[in-house]
Amino acid sequence: MYPNPPLDEIDPDDLMTVKQAAAWLWIGESTIRLWVHRGKLTHVDLPGGGPRLYHRDSLAKVEYETWLNGADRPLRGGRKRDLERQAA
Repeated sequence: MYPNPPLDEIDPDDLMTVKQAAAWLWIGESTIRLWVHRGKLTHVDLPGGGPRLYHRDSLAKVEYETWLNGADRPLRGGRKRDLERQAA
C-alpha cells in the first residue's frame, strides 16, 4: 500500500477523481477501483467529506509497481509502455 502524504502537505492540483486518474494513466476506471479493493491505494480523507479523490504520487507508485509485476506483458493483456496514445 502506498499511503497519502499528510493533508496539509497536499497540493489541491495533485488530487484527482477516479475518472481523471484513469485518463491520466491511460487505464480503465475499474483498474483504479481494483487497486483500492486490493488495498494498494486509498483515497484522501477530506474534512467534511466530498468526492473520493486520489493523490497523484500514490497513483504513480501503484502504476509503477503494476508495471514491475508484468502488466506490460502482452500475453497478460497489458499494454506496452512505449505505445503512443491514439487520437480519438
